[in-house]
Amino acid sequence: MQLRKLFLVSFCFASFAVAKDNVYVTVAPLVELQKNIASDFPANVVPLEKSLLSAGISSEITAISLRPGDEVAKGSIIIRLDCRDTKLRRDLAFQELKQADVQLKFSERQSARITKLAETNIASEELKDTRATEVQQAVIGLASKRLALQEAKLQVSKCEVKAPFDAIIVEQLASVGTRVSVGSPILEIVSKAFDIRARIPFDYGADIQKNVSFIVQNREIPVQILAESGAVDTGTGTRLLRFESAETIDPGVPGVLRIRSKKMVLPADFLVERDRSYGIMVANSGLARFIARTNAILGQPVDITDLDPGTLVIEAGRFKARDGDQLVIRQ
Repeated sequence: MQLRKLFLVSFCFASFAVAKDNVYVTVAPLVELQKNIASDFPANVVPLEKSLLSAGISSEITAISLRPGDEVAKGSIIIRLDCRDTKLRRDLAFQELKQADVQLKFSERQSARITKLAETNIASEELKDTRATEVQQAVIGLASKRLALQEAKLQVSKCEVKAPFDAIIVEQLASVGTRVSVGSPILEIVSKAFDIRARIPFDYGADIQKNVSFIVQNREIPVQILAESGAVDTGTGTRLLRFESAETIDPGVPGVLRIRSKKMVLPADFLVERDRSYGIMVANSGLARFIARTNAILGQPVDITDLDPGTLVIEAGRFKARDGDQLVIRQ
């Protein structure tokens, strides 16, 4: 009877020891946990065009149809100037053109009559040349008046200031009733067309042709490289990169340019320390195994390029598991 009790006590102690060695963990294939190394750089959405809409003639502003914050399509009239004086000069130029045309026709008739008279020696050759010269002068005068009329029409066209591109109005610099001179700024606008610009270290070696995104307002937007500057800013040691996005982003918005490398790594929190060495814990045939990472640095991503993508990495329970422990894998 006493021998039986001793056997039961020994059996319970052995069962407890076995149960104590079991470590409950969850695992996942390395391929599901690995990530690209990501580097972030400050970036901005920069409008392709910035413009100060100004007066093309000296006149008074009679109307401004849009205000700061409004959007405007290319070719739309935004500002109107008092055009009465300019239109009068245009009308005068038109009348002067008609007068020049009448003068040319008169000179041509005079020249034709003198030419016939010169053939019968009634008119002198000198008079014939004089009338011919008058015709040429009338031709030049008519051409000059045509140019004057075109210039007057051009001035009239400047009475209306149009948007040179699809734009957003940023600031109003003059008001209705203000008399402005040529070149006086009235509205500041920026284009709706944009690119994304960032400066990165000149020796940064990541592939910027793909795996690049712009992060703004909790959105990650894929972008494509437009240009990489060949000039390096000696003050910062950086070069300018420009990207385009298929998605619309408001001009001027700041964000982060994220560049992911081709190299795959394991997040830094999978790194554990065993016997003064850093590594990761994996499951192999039901046992915990420690795979040392000799070049690992605490707090930095773990290089796993030499490991099989199917390696089962211990997630929950990795800090408790020791090399050789019996594992109980939970789903």
